[in-house]
Amino acid sequence: MNTKSRRQKRVEIIQVLYKYELLEREINIQDVFDEFPFLDKEQLVAIDKIAKSYNVLKKSLSKFINPSWKWERISPVVRAILLNGAYELFFIQPRIVINEAVEITKNYFWKPIEPINKDERIYDDWQYKFVNGILENYYKLLLKLEQISYKVEE
Repeated sequence: MNTKSRRQKRVEIIQVLYKYELLEREINIQDVFDEFPFLDKEQLVAIDKIAKSYNVLKKSLSKFINPSWKWERISPVVRAILLNGAYELFFIQPRIVINEAVEITKNYFWKPIEPINKDERIYDDWQYKFVNGILENYYKLLLKLEQISYKVEE
């Protein structure tokens, strides 16, 4: 049995989200199931949950974007990475989620400049810094909301 790495699963989810962000279409889980047969049940569940909470995730993430920018101004790839990261922050350690999102962003946005050292990649660094900052601030928001809910329950 060929098992996928956690990173591969994330990238595949991001690829699906990217398609819908690029086309500016609402995610239809049945279409995803039909069009992406390589996705496993866990990935389909994640995409379905992201689809169902899309507006809340988008609105929450947008709070940390420059007010003069709109969500649509951000690269569809970055939006897909942010949506997946925001979803994962609910149940995976934040350090892991943010680090993975940053590394995946670097993989999508490295500059094709011939580096001096062949093993060195040159990154267009604003995208991964942007993803890092947005997800860190989003996580801080989740912590504040959690603290508020504890106070309300007391």
